[in-house]
Amino acid sequence: MNVTSQDKVCSYGNISEEIVEFFFLLNFFILNAITGSIGLVVNVIKVIVFFKLGLRDSTNISFFVLSLADAGVGLLLIGFSVVFNPLFKDAVTYIEISVSISFYCLTWPYGFFSRVASLMTAVITVERFLCITFPLKVKKILNPTVATFTSVTLTLAVLASVMPAFKARTLGLVFSEKLNLTIIGIVLSDDKEEYLSLTYLFSFFAMGVFQILSIVIIVIFTIALTHKFLQITNWRNRVSTKSDELSSKEKRLVKMIIFMSISFLIFSIPGMIFCLFAVFDESFAYEGPCRNLYLIFSSLIFPPDSLNSLLS
Repeated sequence: MNVTSQDKVCSYGNISEEIVEFFFLLNFFILNAITGSIGLVVNVIKVIVFFKLGLRDSTNISFFVLSLADAGVGLLLIGFSVVFNPLFKDAVTYIEISVSISFYCLTWPYGFFSRVASLMTAVITVERFLCITFPLKVKKILNPTVATFTSVTLTLAVLASVMPAFKARTLGLVFSEKLNLTIIGIVLSDDKEEYLSLTYLFSFFAMGVFQILSIVIIVIFTIALTHKFLQITNWRNRVSTKSDELSSKEKRLVKMIIFMSISFLIFSIPGMIFCLFAVFDESFAYEGPCRNLYLIFSSLIFPPDSLNSLLS
């Protein structure tokens, strides 16, 4: 007799539905509501500030796009909080309905804004490194046209990676074997399992590649930025004391970029662990035997990511 993945025992131990409900309440409802609301307000203010400053500078353009992406993250976190609100879940009766609605309506847009924010953080780190490494040439390298082109290209690339999997699904009535009734769930747009798998893998790996690429760039250029800045600061201190005011301004900006980069790396750890489990363990899936563990891990991704959007 063939043994399906549903018949297998989760290698990490069984987790009760009550524990899943607790993590959903804590992460999706409470923490997302708090960090999402504050993050949305803060980033909307940032968008207004950078727009008022003018988009004639490459740094302002990059921060403007980053603020827009972070504002989108905050808005979608509030959406998650609404969908997993206990009153909403009671109204739809089953948590499976909340999961389906959040997956279709919120997860893919959230992935889009989150990855754009990651890539823009990497761009800003590279920009600041070039500014202190080639201060006389950087204006020619990083002009507003280049900054705009980079921001638009990265945004479109992330959008292209998300759309195939998003278009392969829709919300509709599906029969749940677990509940033994018909509920609102995810329906394949063209009933082709192969197409769904390909689009899912394409989006999953594309989104993963963007995140890994962002992390690698940020690590390399944060280390280089810190090293270069310390070299310049030591040289200035030895040669002259007249540039203290300029050095102080640069210090504040570079420290801010380094802080952003380090916080991004720390808060990216839960998401990368989740991706590693999903890629290398077949049982770690929404429809697999470790479904409850998968749901708990998925809820743990969002609070750190939202804190990153808030702190940046």
